[in-house]
Amino acid sequence: MGKKDIFWSLVIKAVKTLVALFTLFAIGYFVEILPYTKALPFLSQKLPVSVFLNAVVSLLGVIVFIKFGVEASPEADGLLVFIPGAGKLMRSVIKIMALLFAYYAFQDAIFPFIEDYEWVYQSVFLGFTLFFLIRAGLQVYHSSEVISEYLVSALRPYKASAEPEKKPADPKSPAPPLP
Repeated sequence: MGKKDIFWSLVIKAVKTLVALFTLFAIGYFVEILPYTKALPFLSQKLPVSVFLNAVVSLLGVIVFIKFGVEASPEADGLLVFIPGAGKLMRSVIKIMALLFAYYAFQDAIFPFIEDYEWVYQSVFLGFTLFFLIRAGLQVYHSSEVISEYLVSALRPYKASAEPEKKPADPKSPAPPLP
């Protein structure tokens, strides 16, 4: 499978994910603007049905996004050959982005129940984000030699000669046989 095929496979997976995310967020927006979901409580008066349903839709969006990262990691390995473990790095970056989205998406559903303990919510997200950030950083660090070799080789001038370089003759080596 060539790089072009790998690229188009990645594009198809990305578009599929974007369509799914757009659909989920359209559903979430529609539920949020319904007039009878704002006043209707779910578990208590602190949590309206609209906030709960938006949290569920956001959770589904996070799952779809992380699933994309898992499905697309072989393509990342195939496209970014100069980064060993590029798929693993991509999965870590996608998880960081999913955590950043989830932090804001679930605040309205969680904060009313932990009014004096918001720091716990923030600490949990900080811990997971730092874990995946350190993991991605270590992945780049372990791959830095291969990445450096690739970048330096890209900066070297291209040698256009088809003949291999001729080494000076060693006076101690026997002369080649005559035809």
